[in-house]
Amino acid sequence: MIGKTRKGDNFGRLIRYLTTEDRGRLLAFYNLASDSPEAAASEMTVAAAQSTRTTQPVMHISVSYAEGERPTPQQMRADARCVLKSLGLSENQAVIIAHDDKDHPHFHIAVNRVGPDGKAVSDSNSYAKIEGALRRIEAERGWTAVEGRHAPSPATGERMRGHRRSQEPYQPDVPERVRQALLQATSWQELHREIRAAGWTFEIVQKGKGSGALLTGPEGQKIGAGRIERAATLTQLRRRLGRDPEQVKKARMRAARTARREFGRAAGMAAKAAFAPFLAPGFQSQHRQRRPRRSHAPRL
Repeated sequence: MIGKTRKGDNFGRLIRYLTTEDRGRLLAFYNLASDSPEAAASEMTVAAAQSTRTTQPVMHISVSYAEGERPTPQQMRADARCVLKSLGLSENQAVIIAHDDKDHPHFHIAVNRVGPDGKAVSDSNSYAKIEGALRRIEAERGWTAVEGRHAPSPATGERMRGHRRSQEPYQPDVPERVRQALLQATSWQELHREIRAAGWTFEIVQKGKGSGALLTGPEGQKIGAGRIERAATLTQLRRRLGRDPEQVKKARMRAARTARREFGRAAGMAAKAAFAPFLAPGFQSQHRQRRPRRSHAPRL
């Protein structure tokens, strides 16, 4: 079993990502009065507002099972409770959603770090706590332990070393719709439309002296398009689609705003220079003094 976790600031965005295209199966609501994922997201948002210091109340936990392991929904719910308890979140609001969009079974937990007392639970050593809970579950069920970097295997006492190898090292976890849009879109408009429909955004950002294509996910995760596929680098996209008119428009708008700011700054400095002599200390008006008016009364 492998566990991952991320933090964020938007419950609605995470819930939409987990339930988009009906790919998620709702397993459980914990400490919530809501009966739908969308209502639960609103309820958790209101509860999280009790903490004025916490800027990232959203915690997203994913738990994947090893090849050949086929847990029942009851076991998934029990595993979710075990993971939440290990993190000190058993009393916090949470939504459990199972996914069947990959070869291995896995489930997701959207949990509110802000508890019923209005305080946020610390996320310190989250990976070690999650991996410790997963090792205990594997041992209880007689499953093969998956060594992690933080919690050793109960059987061998060893931790994973180095990076976990995959057959597709340049394909991070993004929706297939996003990957296909990067590879098959015939125009920039189609590319933006398909990526936004999957809950992601695409933008061109400055990277040192050059620029690159950046994808932002619904949980706030940021992935370079070139890491997904080599054919999705900004250079390759421009070679296939030309310049992005949306980015060109944004660049022109930024240039216009900069020009207006520079013009206003120059005009202000010119006006200040023109009025400087009149504002200097010791400046006196050079107006001629008027003579007293003569009287026309006859002299006596």
